[in-house]
Amino acid sequence: MRRVTEVFRAPQAPDEQREPHAPAGAGAGPPHRGARVRILGALGAVALVAVLLPATAAAIPPTAISGKVTNAKTKAGIDGARVCATLESGGTPKCAEASASGEYEIAGLVEGEYEVDFTGEVCFGGFCETEYVSKTATEVEVETGKTTTVNAELTELERGRISGRVTSGGSPLSGIEACADVYFECATTNSNGEYTITGLSQGSYIVYFRPKEECKADICQLAANYIPQYYNGQLMEESANSVKVEAGKTASGINAEMQVGGQISGKVTNAANSQAIANLEVCSLTTAANKEGEREFGEECTLTNSSGEYTIHALSTQGYEVDFTGYVCTESNGKSKCTHPWVTQYYPGIVSVTAPNTTSGINGSLLEVTTSKPGSTAAPAVTGSTTVGSVLSCSQGSWNNNPVSYTYKWLRNGSAIEGQTATTYTVQSADLGTGISCEVTASNAAGSTGATSNTLAIPKPAPGVAVVTAVHIKGATLTVTLRCTGASACKGSIKLLTYVLSGRGKHKHRRSTAIGTTVGFTISLGASATLRLHLTGQGLRLLSHAGRKGLQVQITGTGVTVRKYVLKKK
Repeated sequence: MRRVTEVFRAPQAPDEQREPHAPAGAGAGPPHRGARVRILGALGAVALVAVLLPATAAAIPPTAISGKVTNAKTKAGIDGARVCATLESGGTPKCAEASASGEYEIAGLVEGEYEVDFTGEVCFGGFCETEYVSKTATEVEVETGKTTTVNAELTELERGRISGRVTSGGSPLSGIEACADVYFECATTNSNGEYTITGLSQGSYIVYFRPKEECKADICQLAANYIPQYYNGQLMEESANSVKVEAGKTASGINAEMQVGGQISGKVTNAANSQAIANLEVCSLTTAANKEGEREFGEECTLTNSSGEYTIHALSTQGYEVDFTGYVCTESNGKSKCTHPWVTQYYPGIVSVTAPNTTSGINGSLLEVTTSKPGSTAAPAVTGSTTVGSVLSCSQGSWNNNPVSYTYKWLRNGSAIEGQTATTYTVQSADLGTGISCEVTASNAAGSTGATSNTLAIPKPAPGVAVVTAVHIKGATLTVTLRCTGASACKGSIKLLTYVLSGRGKHKHRRSTAIGTTVGFTISLGASATLRLHLTGQGLRLLSHAGRKGLQVQITGTGVTVRKYVLKKK
């Protein structure tokens, strides 16, 4: 079995789904019914007697099964060979994986009859693949404090193959890489466009075709302008046709017709002086979604040349994000070095590509990375009308040291207004009589700095005034109609007063006295309301004594204009 750093998919047998294996020595997972060894032991209850041992007593030997698993042809130990022991009376099997020399040990067993399964699988890092024919061993017995030895020689499985031919426009293509399960096993087409992938275990595979890569300073790009594809002519793995491989046989005719790709090109310059930036990494990322709605992030990258120009090719027809990464990569004396002297920038908007055409003019203008955090050179400014419902705007301000991002926060009397983090703010009723400002925070890799704008005072309008528009009396009830005028709603109370003489002789004087109930009101601006005041007993007597002449009264209170009126009894 080949050890790989990255495994995309373990090949599965065509008619079964392999269960995941437990790590060596673990007790999880079903027993493997390949070769089996029965280990006979005594039946019945075992009495355990606790014995107090002296401190110098020897350690109790382990109860275990051990042995060696070797290749039947080469006689070499099989590194990672999986062995499982199952108690005949039932229970979960215990497993182990052989060392580089093929030796294994399954420890921690209890006395009894066991079956040992040499599964034919080879495991590395939790990934197991069937590499050998499983083998059945004889039944053995495990006794307490003893290690039972069981060895096995395993025969290597025959391998399968996938073959085909790669063309474009009917002509053969050389240098195209064909891979089973992306990068599990690969082969490269010859001058006639033919390839054969060997060393495949029995199972089903997804075959992937793409031009070989060429790398410069650790940045790799497809060497030819052909769109990568899955068998059969599919751009996404989820829609690809799988290829069934049988041991010792070749799945032939797995062909591909490659399409010429689209391209994205442009130029990258220094934002400060418009000079070209060479050896800068530029990448395109696809924005297509699969059938589950998740975005597919295929990535192709390249480096700018000495004139700051770049071309990314082998692109299918769709939309792309273009990332000017800020990394500059160079190669000297066979060694690669990448630094990050420029601030990362994404091209504004999605770049549309239609293969085999080139979308050009996708340019970048980058700022240099600085070791100092941003500093404010001109404070942000708040502008706009201060009336409720009007929209205020906050400018960015001016900064040094190349900020890469800005955040906004709106303040009411210096305190943050919850949820208001946009560049604009709509004046609310709660702002009346307060001061509104904004705070802008500029950030770069070295840190963040905030700056606060000017403050706009949001005036609180004077309360409205209620005007008496009509008065009616019936019995002891006085009906008064008010209309709200001014700049805001009216709120207050009204009452009914009259003047009476008090004292004697030359010492008599007029004094006001309330002759009705006091009633409160709240009226919206421009609206009217009708209130009812009830005369007191004194009020009724004064009204009766006034006769046809009528009683002079004053409608007054808070938040209301004063109106004099003559009440006449009806």
